[in-house]
Amino acid sequence: MTASTCPRLEQILALLAGRGKVAVTELAERFDVSAVTVRRDLETLACQGRVIRTHGGAMLTAPAVAAFEFLDRRSARPAEKRAIARAAAAHVEPGMTLILDTGTTTLELARLLGAVPGLSVVTSSLAIASTLFAVPDLELILLGGTVNRSSPDLSGPLTVDNLRNFHADLAFLGADGADSTGFHTSSMAIAQVSRAMIDSADRAVLVTDSSKFARPAFVRIAGWKGLDGVVTDDGLAPAHRKWLRRKVAELTLVAVGQGDA
Repeated sequence: MTASTCPRLEQILALLAGRGKVAVTELAERFDVSAVTVRRDLETLACQGRVIRTHGGAMLTAPAVAAFEFLDRRSARPAEKRAIARAAAAHVEPGMTLILDTGTTTLELARLLGAVPGLSVVTSSLAIASTLFAVPDLELILLGGTVNRSSPDLSGPLTVDNLRNFHADLAFLGADGADSTGFHTSSMAIAQVSRAMIDSADRAVLVTDSSKFARPAFVRIAGWKGLDGVVTDDGLAPAHRKWLRRKVAELTLVAVGQGDA
């Protein structure tokens, strides 16, 4: 039995994602099953490497925590991300070489690239590589590096060094936050990779939803002079629009309609 064939196992994982750890007695009461059944469920999940058994209960493994965090980010503002991805895809022409940064908005963009012939795509994202793996007439280059524990991507000195071997027509960048000084991420390692992506491309475009402009993150990736354009949704506050238009050559504000919901 796997988690995909037993809804209760998925519900246990979802509960653990929100709580960190949980007791056998609580699970038995919640699902109206015996403690023996709960222990059997937890043993199944432990054998799959998704939980660690504790005294009287269980907790998520680190990879499972990372997977849930990434899924949470994907589920946030999906309509905006799809609309932004469609607008960004309009910049892509047949035969281009692209660099795709890690992130859930760049992942949405990757899903649209199968319609453009003759592309070469360089990425540090395992999720993007998985999405593009089976796309015909597309050359996929996955950069080497250290796997991050908090998200499905690669970073580190090897990733940065690999990027020096490539030249791209266009790089699409993501961000965890942005303000008038520049755009930001929560990881120093990812910031270094993103800077190298900008250096390796003729043009660089930031694709991120408008909520990111309300919160600067831990590490600045670059100032706005390092970008050629920004694609975001029309939920961007008027104050942010004003200074951003002064900072970048091209600002695209995408309307999010009912068809994007």
